[in-house]
Order: sequence, then C-alpha cells, then structure tokens
Amino acid sequence: MAPSIQFEQVIKKYRIGQWLPSIREALGRFSGGRAENYHMAVDNVSFALEPGEALGIIGPNGAGKTTILKLLSGVTYPTSGQINIRGRYSALIELGAGFHPDLTGRENIFLNGTILGMRRADIRNRFDQIVEFAGIGNFLDTPVKRYSSGMYARLGFSIAAHVDPDVLIVDEVLAVGDYSFQQRCHARMDELRAKGTALIFVSHDMDAVRRVCDRGLVMYRGKNIFQGSAAEAVVAYSDAVRRAARDLKTTTAEGGLAERVMSFDAEIEGVTLLGANGRPITVVQSGDSVTVGVDIKFHKDIEEPIFSFTIRTTDGRIVYDTTTRWKKIRTPNFVAGERCRVEYKLDLPLLEGEYDLGVDVISTDFSHYYDRLERAMGFWVKSADGAQGLVDLDAKVAFHRLALNGAGD
Repeated sequence: MAPSIQFEQVIKKYRIGQWLPSIREALGRFSGGRAENYHMAVDNVSFALEPGEALGIIGPNGAGKTTILKLLSGVTYPTSGQINIRGRYSALIELGAGFHPDLTGRENIFLNGTILGMRRADIRNRFDQIVEFAGIGNFLDTPVKRYSSGMYARLGFSIAAHVDPDVLIVDEVLAVGDYSFQQRCHARMDELRAKGTALIFVSHDMDAVRRVCDRGLVMYRGKNIFQGSAAEAVVAYSDAVRRAARDLKTTTAEGGLAERVMSFDAEIEGVTLLGANGRPITVVQSGDSVTVGVDIKFHKDIEEPIFSFTIRTTDGRIVYDTTTRWKKIRTPNFVAGERCRVEYKLDLPLLEGEYDLGVDVISTDFSHYYDRLERAMGFWVKSADGAQGLVDLDAKVAFHRLALNGAGD
C-alpha cells in the first residue's frame, strides 16, 4: 500500500530581514556584494506515514513543527524537496482558520466544509453530527466572532474530523478545549485511524502524544534529531531539552509543565534503585521493597522545592506518579553548594516487565523545573506466578463445595 504522506528531504528557508534591495544591491548579490542571511525553518527533513498511522511532531518553540504542518497543508511551499499527500486531507493548524467572523456557526460549517473539499450535499448529511460533536447547538446561529476560543476549537475540529479525510493534520489548538472535549477528540481520531486515516499530531502535552501516536518525530532548530516510537521520542526530546538547558542555562521544557524554564539551579546528579539490603539493583522480584535514591546538588539558594518521581512502562503508560506536594510534605530550604539525597521507599507489586523511572525537581510554585529526567533509569521486574497486566493484586483462590440438588446431608 502506498504511503499516505511522503515528506522527502524537505528544506524551507526564510530570508532574515525585511529590507528591499536597490537595483545596485540586487546586482551586488551576483558580484560578491551584500550577502543574504537565511533562517532554516525546516532543514532536510524526511518521513513517510502509512494509512492508519499517527505521527507526533514535538519540539520547543521555533523548532519547525508548525512550518512542517503548513508545508503539508499547502499554506506555504518548500524551498526544495518533495511532499506528496495521497487522497483528501483535512487540517486544523490555527484557531478559527477558514472561518468568517461575521458569519454564524451554521454558515461557517458550510463555508469551512467547502474549503476542505466537501460537497454541499455531504455537508448537509453530516451537519447534525458536526453540530452535536461541537456542542454549539444553542449558538449555531450566532456570529462566530462572539465564540470563545474553546468554541472555535470545538467547531473547527468537528468540521475537520467529519470530512472523513485520508490525512488529518492537527496542531496544538486542541489544548484550548476542556478535558471532556479533548477525550472526545482522541476517541474520534482513533475512530478515523481505524478507517485508515493517517494522522499528523502536534502537541505540547507529551502524555497526549504517547496516547494518540504510534511514532514520534523530534524537531530542534529546524532539524529532525530523532524518529522512533512515540514513547522513545518523548524521552529523546526531554534529553535534548536537558542538554540544551545545561549548555545555555535557560531553555523551554515541555510536557506536564508546558513551556516552562529549566534553570538548573538544582541539578540531578544521579538516580539509583536500591534493594532491601541497600545495594543498587536493576532487577526486582515482584512485591519486593525498594528505595529510589535521587542525588541532587543545589547551585543557588532554593526554598521548599518540590520533588517528584514517576514509574512508566516502556511505552509511556504511567504506573505511578507522585510529588512531595501531593503527599503534603513540606520540604526544607537548601543553600547554594549543598547536596541532598531524596529517598522514596516503596513496595513494587508490579508484574513481570520492563519499567522506567523519571525524576523531577520543581520550583515551589510549579512555575518551572530546576531539573528533570524523563527516563533516569530502567529496571526489570520478575514475577513467579504467571499473572499478566501491570500490578500483582495477589488474588486468593478458594473452593467451596456446594450440595447437589436434592441430596441430603
């Protein structure tokens, strides 16, 4: 089967500056005169997507994510390279794109549906489904300029998702919707994928990327620095952000605390999993007691930082996530140059499989990370009873003989 999307060695560059050259300056370009500077928004990126696959594109602001979506949707064109999309595509890459503010929701359904390639008869047939999914029935005949950002997002996604596209392109505009609407969007995307729709999904919510996507593509400064499974891509992105933060001492970190600064005022120096005897281990027997030790160095005075750790499966599902704030633990203040070991003692009634530990140090107001490791270390759990799943609930089995019908004592 032919790929739904082929994105081959694509480059998109923009000239830096708004100056308009004189004839002399224009001619000077060809005779060793003033050189032009370019920004490589997308720098030699390639990927392919099969029908029914979902690709998450992640990276910090300015990495080239939205440029890729605009290239795919035809809003702009590549400087070089080839882009091929097989079949009908539908894109939701900007809040309110394709809407006329003075038209009502009803009128914009027909306008936007037509822009996306639907025939008027198809729009009529799906009109009730679009309105019901968007949840704007009471405001259907109100001009959309009076809609909230959430109503814009609901209506825009509902129209795009009912085109029955071969390719659906969704930017992070869904973040303005409430939790219930986001879950309905995820369910609708799953439904479309089951029918063969290929999905391109951009989000700053790393758990949503793990939930929605099979694969991930990590962009950084216009380059594709990693392609692999969605869970591996989230880890690769977290590692890249951490390396950049270490080099620059300031950068954006995305995920649970989207678009926040990783300052490295406190730095995670090591993470160790310890057995009951206090020795480091990487293999645990199901039900054993263990200690997670996190060594931290403080480079500045810090008041009441929040410490957290997470256990995930290797495909990114959260098994356990906690913070000192959630446990109502008031942490001490620390001074520059001080070191501290934070220990988490717990039993691990997990069933056999591979798991990852992640750890964070966060400011007391949750405004930014000091440091975070999405995958600090991996460990393996061994189970003896053959049960399947995540947690060993240690079911007890008993048999009680019942008297046969009509039989006496």
